[in-house]
Amino acid sequence: MQFYDHVFEWNLKQEISTLAAIRKRNGIHPGSKLSIVKAEGDVYVAMIDDKVITKIGTRYDVGSVIPSGFSVAAHGDGYCIWEKRDYHYH
Repeated sequence: MQFYDHVFEWNLKQEISTLAAIRKRNGIHPGSKLSIVKAEGDVYVAMIDDKVITKIGTRYDVGSVIPSGFSVAAHGDGYCIWEKRDYHYH
């Protein structure tokens, strides 16, 4: 779901479009498998369908919990998304 305010009033159209493309490219849907990787006061990291990892929170360095084979697909204020490398090229 995308909110009008987020897209137009908060000027997040490009970021939302990028995140939606990642979701679509990886087939993420409401029934996707979610695994919590790390949950602490300043960070939440989860893996979705073993294809995408998302981080929200103020902590910057979470590299120790990101498996090899993933690369940054998007990032912004308080979030980062990694995709399994070369997944969408198969």
